[in-house]
Amino acid sequence: MWGFQSHFRHSLQSVAEHAFQSIGVYAAPEALLIGFQEEGESDWPICIEPENREYHPEILKNVLAIADQLFANHPDAGLIYSDTASFERMIKNREEECRRDAIAQALSSSSAGAGRLFYVGYPRRVRQYRVYPVISVVSSAWERLPHLAHEHRDGRLTTIESLQYAVAEEVVRTASAELNRLTPPEDWSDWPHVIASDVIRRASQRFLSVLVAVHGSWEGTEFMTAMDAVAAQPYEGRTALGSIILTKRTHEALSFDLMFDPPLSVRRSRVFRKALEMSSVDMALITDGMDIFGLGRLLESYDPDAENAYDVTVTSRGTWEISHNNAGLMRVDNGRVLLPKERISREVFIDTARRVLGEDVDPAELWSQVRGAADQQHGTMLVVHRNADTEADRLRAQATLIEPRKLSGNALAAVTSIDGAILLRPDGTCVAVGVILDGVAGPDIGDAARGARYNSGVRYQAAANEKGCLVVIVSEDGMINLVPELPRQVKRSTVERAVQMLEAAAEATDVDFEVASNRADHVASLTPYLTPAQGARYNAAQLRIAAARRQSGGIIEVGWRKLDVGVDPDESLFFEE
Repeated sequence: MWGFQSHFRHSLQSVAEHAFQSIGVYAAPEALLIGFQEEGESDWPICIEPENREYHPEILKNVLAIADQLFANHPDAGLIYSDTASFERMIKNREEECRRDAIAQALSSSSAGAGRLFYVGYPRRVRQYRVYPVISVVSSAWERLPHLAHEHRDGRLTTIESLQYAVAEEVVRTASAELNRLTPPEDWSDWPHVIASDVIRRASQRFLSVLVAVHGSWEGTEFMTAMDAVAAQPYEGRTALGSIILTKRTHEALSFDLMFDPPLSVRRSRVFRKALEMSSVDMALITDGMDIFGLGRLLESYDPDAENAYDVTVTSRGTWEISHNNAGLMRVDNGRVLLPKERISREVFIDTARRVLGEDVDPAELWSQVRGAADQQHGTMLVVHRNADTEADRLRAQATLIEPRKLSGNALAAVTSIDGAILLRPDGTCVAVGVILDGVAGPDIGDAARGARYNSGVRYQAAANEKGCLVVIVSEDGMINLVPELPRQVKRSTVERAVQMLEAAAEATDVDFEVASNRADHVASLTPYLTPAQGARYNAAQLRIAAARRQSGGIIEVGWRKLDVGVDPDESLFFEE
């Protein structure tokens, strides 16, 4: 299509990777460029970049016919504008929308695209070709991310299912703009990480603005700016904390405890902040994104399947989150937009507890205690120890010992309100509260970026030599850290398969250096699971790839780090086959 198409696609790949990683999404994005010849003659009426990969132009031969069918069956097929220019523009956009959908369908139906979702941008003319930028992601990873179950429409506005969907759409939209130069583009206009930051901000604004317009007020376009301002603003020295319900004033499941007359404006940040101070877990501010109507709550009659009322929570200074039915959709942390991170999954906690504490552990009871601690409005720390009674006696001078018992919710709330850790047996029985932990500092122990509570827990756990001691650190915003943080378990066959795929890429007659690099990165990420022999095979494959690069005439030497795997990995890292 043009000489620098591979460079352009690589930049698209980099922007997508930066954008998704920045919001906390790991779904192996892949970039493609699809070109349809518009004029002239060529042996390649359909081109796909990268060339010589699994995708073949043959899979796109029926795209225009499929697009015509989609156009004929479009839900807005009967819509007519009285203004001729506006009507023609709408028809053109609808045609391209159908072509984009047809391309995505064709790619996902191919063997190469199996298990992936495709996002196709609007085309731009580059020389003789109409070029579509494309991003794909692994569907299984994508579908596990939080998202709305339905599309909702108000006029011609349609809600966006998730933040990650908005980011994917914005990546390909930005790629279309980069293609739209007077000369064939060689590269993008800025560094990928810079463009990715702009992409995320535009995507998040679009995601939230449409949500507010459909389920709140059409005038609520500044709601995100208003939330950033109110979350960052203290009130009489106090950090912002509060809850908000975003919906229409007339929502049938709303119950008001009091109403402002006249309503307040979210644009007046000081007034908004003062009103937020009145909210609580049980009584939230009610807003449509433009006006604040009062304080109230959603009734139990609310149907979550309707997806037309949203919780907005200010969790700490500069940090707020929007969620629906307890599923976080977007979090803003001092200007940084990301997907809300699950405090910790039940599966990860139970797996870690069993691996650290052994067979005597009661994971369900411990999980209940951890969830209860996380629901408090302040940070705390739980220490689960195989020899909890011995530890309580050893630390009795700096702890409050209690008659051993499993704590109720009220008791847990009471004991987490004081300084110090809660000391538990593996079955969840508490033996001491307010425990001031000891431990020895070391050059490789702790994290200077974290606070005193976290580092105290890390030092104590390190002194326990990891075996039989699990420290659960709950921060004030409800996030949970486990110490030790164990690597996930994998199958040995999965690791071996990754090494074999790297060797196959390195031994190819015509080495695809991008594929080889991706496979090498994958094996390197599995270093804790590699045997010394597998580490040596990785190093040998990297040497073959470097030699092939030199033989290809490349003038750039790509560095790589040799793996030094000295011992076999611990058996606890692996599932049974």
